[in-house]
Amino acid sequence: MKKTVLAFAVAAAVGVPAVAAADTALYGRMNVSLDAVDNGEDSSGQLASNSSRLGVRGSEDLGFAGLKGVYQIEAALNAANEDKAFDGSNLTGRNTFLGLAGGFGELRLGKHDTAYKMSTLRLNFFADTLGDMYGMAGQFSAGDVDDNFYTRQDNSIVYMSPKFDGLQVMAHYTTDRENDRPSEDANDRDSMSLAGTFEQGPMFVTVAFEQRNDMDGEAEPTAWKVGGTYGIQDLTLAAMYENIDSDTEMYGDRDLFHLGAKYQLGQAYLMGSYTAANDSDEDDTGANMWALGAGYDFTKRTGMYATYAQVSNDDNAGYGFGGGKGKPVSPAIATDGTTEDVSGFQVGVTHNF
Repeated sequence: MKKTVLAFAVAAAVGVPAVAAADTALYGRMNVSLDAVDNGEDSSGQLASNSSRLGVRGSEDLGFAGLKGVYQIEAALNAANEDKAFDGSNLTGRNTFLGLAGGFGELRLGKHDTAYKMSTLRLNFFADTLGDMYGMAGQFSAGDVDDNFYTRQDNSIVYMSPKFDGLQVMAHYTTDRENDRPSEDANDRDSMSLAGTFEQGPMFVTVAFEQRNDMDGEAEPTAWKVGGTYGIQDLTLAAMYENIDSDTEMYGDRDLFHLGAKYQLGQAYLMGSYTAANDSDEDDTGANMWALGAGYDFTKRTGMYATYAQVSNDDNAGYGFGGGKGKPVSPAIATDGTTEDVSGFQVGVTHNF
């Protein structure tokens, strides 16, 4: 009811007829935490907004062959500060698209998560916290490799199939990651990803692949992964294996393993995870991260959580806290040139509406 009232209020404010707003919903999520973090050289206490968002989504029956027009505008919000370097507010900073839905599935055009990213979201129990596994998964430790496969891309074409007895296929194509105007380089930095998921009873399994093309004959990195979750009453287990090939002689490829567990105790829950990245072709570039957490959901929409996480880097690695974490933390470099470890503790509050 509240969402409907808000939708009509938004429609009235911009002069949209009430009928057009009938299938429109206003939604959002606020996630604010107090973090105490240490990059191996300095420590600080910071207030952080972690993937907070505000969105409008809706659909309209087109009156033909069961088709519907769908849309979404999702803004990234920074509830803690105005520093654009850390999760700055952006009206269309998150998944924003127009699309068509029907018996064939759904086609979306706009800015969107890749199929590679979407495929394993539910394995990430520490999403948007210090323990977010995508501080390590989806990337190399080297900052100069175009290797971050946990992304939301501009210029996206996305297809999501219906579920056939628990099986779903997703495909994503980005026409140009650099937003080039017509030129000899336009479309030379496109990318594509494919993913399949299967869910039956307590089991969820997924496999995904992504390839990136780069201009001027430079590296064209690829990645693939397989993972899943399994529920045993109130306990949910997660596991994932990932391989990223940088397509360069210096870095080569690297493997990563992730394990996670979440135990529900009524309105409370406990979590733990371990993520290990092996060396690439460059020596001493591996790292591991472990995280422990607990939370309590006061209602279906409001909760609190606490997380402790630590990243232990090899001498030439460079992993830290990232993913959906509002204020990423990169490791310091010691005087002898080796990489320091990163650790942190946080207490946060979430509210969904």
